[in-house]
Amino acid sequence: MQRLSITVPGGSPGTGKHTPADPEHATLDQTCYSEATLASSRVVHDVADLIAIFEPHVNVQVLRRPLSDGLADDARKAVCEQRFRERAMIRPDTCGRSELRSLLPGFPHLADDAYFWTDVLAELTGCEFVGVRLERLDKAMCPRFHVDKVTLRIVRTFGGPGTEYLVNADVDRRWLGAAAHGLADEESGLLRSPGCVRAAATGDVVLLKGEAWPDNADRGAVHRSPHASPSAPRLVMTLDSIDWAT
Repeated sequence: MQRLSITVPGGSPGTGKHTPADPEHATLDQTCYSEATLASSRVVHDVADLIAIFEPHVNVQVLRRPLSDGLADDARKAVCEQRFRERAMIRPDTCGRSELRSLLPGFPHLADDAYFWTDVLAELTGCEFVGVRLERLDKAMCPRFHVDKVTLRIVRTFGGPGTEYLVNADVDRRWLGAAAHGLADEESGLLRSPGCVRAAATGDVVLLKGEAWPDNADRGAVHRSPHASPSAPRLVMTLDSIDWAT
């Protein structure tokens, strides 16, 4: 499994003090970004490129990450368990891996993957603890577009379609939440143009910058859960940074 230590820019939420076990040396190019980075979403192909989440324009980042054979096998087994649902609060240190292995007996690849991403989230935010949720879903957990009052959330879908999201240019935030008066997202005026909904693929890792990120009020990532059903369930991992000071 790939490991690396992410060096965060000065003045960012992360402290850079937490170092993942067995880090892989990586060079992060922090030179000037092109005009394309002004878009509020970014699709990348390398873990080291996740540092772009610190760009003030970026509130959604999608890392293309196909499932390994081991992860795919674990996911298939987990989806077959109708009540598969695990939640925990993990400290991303040397004990975190063993805690997740104990939480997920029989699913070593899922446990190790969860541990890896708790490490990454700790690097990006400087948090001491990470809330871990891994569950089988037979209906959309959050079917309406919304924002979260969190600092940074990581979502990875191991089975079924991935998270749906909107870039800032495609959303009229006046119609978020109760302002839509119960109308569907496609009817409320929230979407500035038809066909603008974007979606992550199975296996992709999605970083969602929330309203609690410094200086990000009213600019949180707008996203929703895709359709799921008992005959077409999803297996989703959600990680949230936890800061006891707040």
